[in-house]
Amino acid sequence: MTLIIGFKCADGIALVSDTKIIDIETGDVSYDSKILTPLQDTPCMVGLAGYVNLFNEFNRKIPEIVKQRIAEVRVSNVGEMIKTGLTRKEAIEYITSREKCISSTLREIKNDSKNECVTNPDIGEIELPYQYSEENFIDDCKSSVKQISSQNESIEDSLELIIGIRRPRDKKMHLHQIFSDGTEIESDEYLAIGSGYQYAETLFGRVYDYKKEMSVLITEAFRTISYAVLVGKESLVGYTKSHPPEAVVIHNDGTYGKMSFENESQVISEIEKEMENIVLQVKNSHVPHLKPKQ
Repeated sequence: MTLIIGFKCADGIALVSDTKIIDIETGDVSYDSKILTPLQDTPCMVGLAGYVNLFNEFNRKIPEIVKQRIAEVRVSNVGEMIKTGLTRKEAIEYITSREKCISSTLREIKNDSKNECVTNPDIGEIELPYQYSEENFIDDCKSSVKQISSQNESIEDSLELIIGIRRPRDKKMHLHQIFSDGTEIESDEYLAIGSGYQYAETLFGRVYDYKKEMSVLITEAFRTISYAVLVGKESLVGYTKSHPPEAVVIHNDGTYGKMSFENESQVISEIEKEMENIVLQVKNSHVPHLKPKQ
């Protein structure tokens, strides 16, 4: 399982996750990313919690579903553009140009180069009638999660998602949780999924404040994951020095991707010391023992 915390703040939206993966059937432990950015040129991220086989199946299927849906939309747009008098070649070139224009303001954090938006001066501005929207993507995720989870109906919460997305239409951040039965909720604050979700209520929820800077809240999410591992002894949550907790973000300006921090190792070490001190405090407590009445 896992612990993924998603939150909104004044700077944008973030997903923070542990990296431990356990194969329940074999007991094998590995460490890897649990947060996807499945939509090309779109600030969207998906955090997954669940059993490895279902996790992997979703990872395989959702990119293919998205590709197919986008291809269907493009075919429909080509047909509509031809109706305006364009040749098929002109229609395809125009649609390609419009897609570049739409995505030109969206950049991955790790890549500062922008797409060139080139329009054909001989063709007037025509709005593309069809698009694969963020709502379509969320619906596809809901259907896919429900279908995959139905293979394991006896297991509660066998696959869950958190989706963070910046909707192109209103430029606003949205945070959704999809349960294994395909139902969905949206939050304006924070959400947590996985076997360690309760620690988000115990710790992260006590310090969360929308007005805090994103880096501060990411630090609190790292602290919560460390608390689950070192104090809560949640065996299904974990990380290592070479595979620390990860943070994927979407900023208000549309930049998105995995965050890196120059002092990450230092901060994690200090947090771990805090957790060790909590355990020592309990072990060395000076609170008097209860005495039974005579």
